[in-house]
Amino acid sequence: MTKASDYRPESYHLDINSIRALGQPLPTSNRWQERKAIVMPLLSPSLCYLVRTRKETGATLGMFKPKQISEFVIKKEESPNWTEEELAILLQASFLDRKPFKILEKIPYKFIYAFTCNDLECKGHQLSITDWEVGQSYRRCKDQYGNNWERYFRQKFETEMILGRNTHFYVGTLKAHPDRWIIVGLFYPPL
Repeated sequence: MTKASDYRPESYHLDINSIRALGQPLPTSNRWQERKAIVMPLLSPSLCYLVRTRKETGATLGMFKPKQISEFVIKKEESPNWTEEELAILLQASFLDRKPFKILEKIPYKFIYAFTCNDLECKGHQLSITDWEVGQSYRRCKDQYGNNWERYFRQKFETEMILGRNTHFYVGTLKAHPDRWIIVGLFYPPL
């Protein structure tokens, strides 16, 4: 692993060939206790806290539990297809790897959580979620349920994540917009 040219302190280039499994995946038994033991020490008090401390420390990744998730928004993308610039970047990655490459379907929607965090001065937030699991769930629901995909998709990411799980957000900033935070993953042990 080497430091990336990206200014963010958590950004590194990984040597994919060096990645090795150290054991079996951590189980979800006992309300995810083994997973919580690893993840919970990384917990920050709130997104507002992460925003404030980023200015001091430069940290651009974090994890927190929202105080209240008020809404899951599904917004149609302005352009359902890759732009020429995005396509050039995707093709460049394929060219550099020199491996067969299938261009990934662009998800034609943005998925957004609206929430407040545990900060006395929090006025609320709306963050896009770019988690791979969300994109794959959209594809699976679309393939399995056709025009009714949204009902089943919302069942998981709205009803279950808001009411049925102890949902936490992994967040990070965008390289080009260091003040703009997005949800990059979900941690959702049972209640």
